[in-house]
Amino acid sequence: MLRNGFYNVAAGVVRMGMALLTIPLLIHFIGIEEYGLWALVSAVVGLVALAEAGLSTATTVFVSQDLGRDDRAGLSQTLTVTLGAMLILATLTAISLWFNADAIVNWFPKLAQPQQIAAIRSLQIGGFVVWARLLQQVLIGVEQAYQRYGLLNLLNTAQWTLMSLGLGVIAWQGGHVVALMQWQAIVSSASLVSHAWVVRSLIQPANLCLSWNSTKGSLVVRYSLMTWLTSLGGALFARGDRLIVGSLLGSQVLGVYAAITDITGTINGLSALPVQPLLPTLSQLIVQKDANRVELQRRVKQALEINGFIALGLGAALFMLAPLIMQLMVASCTSNENILAFRLATIIYSFYSVNAVGYYVLFSVDGLKQSMAIHLISGVLALLLILIGSHFFGLMGAMLGNSGYLGVWLLTIEAMKCLNIAARQWLKWLRFPLIWFLGTTIIGFLFANQMQFLFCITLLQTGILLKWFIDSQPQSIRSLWHQFNVNRS
Repeated sequence: MLRNGFYNVAAGVVRMGMALLTIPLLIHFIGIEEYGLWALVSAVVGLVALAEAGLSTATTVFVSQDLGRDDRAGLSQTLTVTLGAMLILATLTAISLWFNADAIVNWFPKLAQPQQIAAIRSLQIGGFVVWARLLQQVLIGVEQAYQRYGLLNLLNTAQWTLMSLGLGVIAWQGGHVVALMQWQAIVSSASLVSHAWVVRSLIQPANLCLSWNSTKGSLVVRYSLMTWLTSLGGALFARGDRLIVGSLLGSQVLGVYAAITDITGTINGLSALPVQPLLPTLSQLIVQKDANRVELQRRVKQALEINGFIALGLGAALFMLAPLIMQLMVASCTSNENILAFRLATIIYSFYSVNAVGYYVLFSVDGLKQSMAIHLISGVLALLLILIGSHFFGLMGAMLGNSGYLGVWLLTIEAMKCLNIAARQWLKWLRFPLIWFLGTTIIGFLFANQMQFLFCITLLQTGILLKWFIDSQPQSIRSLWHQFNVNRS
């Protein structure tokens, strides 16, 4: 699990780096207002992609269980249900977005007429992007179940690299939102083909065939729907906030808001990547008759410490370097207010990012109802606070409204109850990074404008957190290092 997590993180760092390079380039070449329009249409495409109905996660869980039981008939049934259902959903979703693009754009009256025309055309092209992404997600679910994280991350990194480089070149050549979406459609289609080739090579030795089983179908559909409702809360928060800010404050303010949340959003994305292999690992352990509870707890402790180390360590670094990052990303909009908004977003995103372990554990132990309720309530609360904050206090109010999503901490609380891990135990695992994060943010506030000092503190806190993590996982680190040396030899 640690090795697969390492693959996820290594690829995630590359993707994060590409994203952080792409954001200022796009803003520089197309302007903050056009970037706001790009963020708006991207948010709509992201919300429409919710039509995947949880089938990607269901694929990982059910394929992992079939592999754990060595059940080839069950594996054929699982893939028949998931791939067939996703093909239908993806096609219907793409057609729907094409014909309803103009109606969607009418929800944003502050867009000028040229912006509305560009948005409509971009959303129509976005239908092809959604179609390719949805099918790709099911294929990725199969790759995760087979524990092919190295190859999976290689393909995803190649996709992100091509996407980012292409977007930068297109913007540099004078292209705008429509051209950017066209490039996304091309890269997404190529990536779909590559994942299809990998999955074909994985399942070919099993001699699988199309096989429909109504019982398996109902189980997959039930699990997928519950997963979809869970994802809905997170997607509402991740994309719905931009629709609210764009509608109330216009594309220019949305451009600043999107730039800040894109950067701070890497905290959640990167800290969840090394934990994701916990899902197939626990799924296989739990279906075994003599599941080792000690081994389960060891895996959870390892994942929780990794999650906290990356989320709180990266968050503290971004908080310290906020003025420098804002100057690099959105030089034209750097102000004390925007820097403060960035720091507030960093604190909020860092704390709520320590939820990945609870999220994956609840999926593994069939705690979908709890996960669904927590995500929906937290997502709706966050959107409501963003709506109120944007209306009365503008950008700063919108940023503070993100705090409503901190309710996802309940995921970890519920997950640990399901595994019979006492609160004082798992909080002890996170005690050091939590206290350290609070201490470094206080230092950041007290010495807000002394960049040289803050840069030194950032290096120091990164080293201290890294030492804490290595000391807390000595056996796993040695095992990982040994495997890499063996592979290299």
